[in-house]
Amino acid sequence: MTKTSIAQTEPVLVAVDIAKARHEVFIAIPGRTRRRRLTVLNQLDDVNRL
Repeated sequence: MTKTSIAQTEPVLVAVDIAKARHEVFIAIPGRTRRRRLTVLNQLDDVNRL
């Protein structure tokens, strides 16, 4: 079994914009100026990947 280690001490901010065709996910990590944006299609494979 894989051992899980969480190195992040501050919370990570995540916003999810839910729509019919696709969902937008925005991730902001404390201490970094760049935010990450993911597009997830409204299909089971993409939602499971998230």
